[in-house]
Amino acid sequence: MYQIGKITNSHGIKGEVKIYNLSDFNRFLIGNEIFVMLKGNRVNFTIERVRPQGNLLIVKFKSYDNINDILVYKGLDVYADEIIEEELDEDDFHYQSLLNKEVYTNTNEYVGTVFSLIPVPQGHLLEIEKKDGKKVMVPFVKAFVRDVLDDKIIITPIEGLL
Repeated sequence: MYQIGKITNSHGIKGEVKIYNLSDFNRFLIGNEIFVMLKGNRVNFTIERVRPQGNLLIVKFKSYDNINDILVYKGLDVYADEIIEEELDEDDFHYQSLLNKEVYTNTNEYVGTVFSLIPVPQGHLLEIEKKDGKKVMVPFVKAFVRDVLDDKIIITPIEGLL
């Protein structure tokens, strides 16, 4: 089970939803099966239609034709079962592999753990939760992220941020 997105809201009155895409690959294709977990139960969907809108996707599921049918799913994470076996480039990473990874400075000082990855026009920001619960953002670029290892991420600290 891989988190691939989040239903942010409904769109119009004909059962479409806005989905924030968190997938490394295009998993939102017509006919693809995805699902959400609602109160501990799996609810499956088949994608009938999909189109981009800014940094979101507008998705229509088969047999969901009314806004009232989909409102209950607002705010839920979207998952897929299939593993996409594509080769990643050297500097590409799966979103899920970065979450909860510990972050250290290049002098081996503990910073915190990766809380989320936020897309911005220039790329992505690592949102790191520090020991004190405060969150800091670090651009996910070579200038600041020196290395991504199996067990941790090493960053060059940004003056005044940490």
